[in-house]
Amino acid sequence: MILATLVVAALVAGCSDAPAGVSPPGDSVRVSPTAATPVSPTPSPRVSRTALTVEQAARRYLGIVRPYNVALERLEQAINGGRPVAELRRRAAQVATANEAHIRRLTGTPWPAAVRGPMRRLTAESGRAQRHWLLAARAQSRDALVQQVLNAVRHDGKAPAAKIRALLHLERYDEDDYA
Repeated sequence: MILATLVVAALVAGCSDAPAGVSPPGDSVRVSPTAATPVSPTPSPRVSRTALTVEQAARRYLGIVRPYNVALERLEQAINGGRPVAELRRRAAQVATANEAHIRRLTGTPWPAAVRGPMRRLTAESGRAQRHWLLAARAQSRDALVQQVLNAVRHDGKAPAAKIRALLHLERYDEDDYA
């Protein structure tokens, strides 16, 4: 149990060099095809591939990684709290889902030129970790789950995340922002 606690503490300190902050903007509203009032179609806004400013990129980054950091903190708390393996699997599945979403959103964002290299490295590491998050979500025992968490930690992306944070003028990650 002590090993699991130390491992998860290292996990959160290491791979969550990602930020706290602003929630991502909401999705567009869709109208039901059975709506009583006819709605004339409006053209969807053009998606600009123009690079974000540093300020825009900082806000976007914080919003994108927040769900992953929250899920990771909740998994750490569940492991450290000795929660049942079924709950740990559910928490690991939430980390996997959040990781997949943040890889997709990080990849699909037009980052400032200076951030693109570290962002590619971060998403590559997150992609390597994904297999282990999925295996943790299916683990049959606490030990097997913790082993997959350890495997995921090997791909924490700490160095590129720290570089991204520095380039975007963001403060260092603070785990308490997600507790």
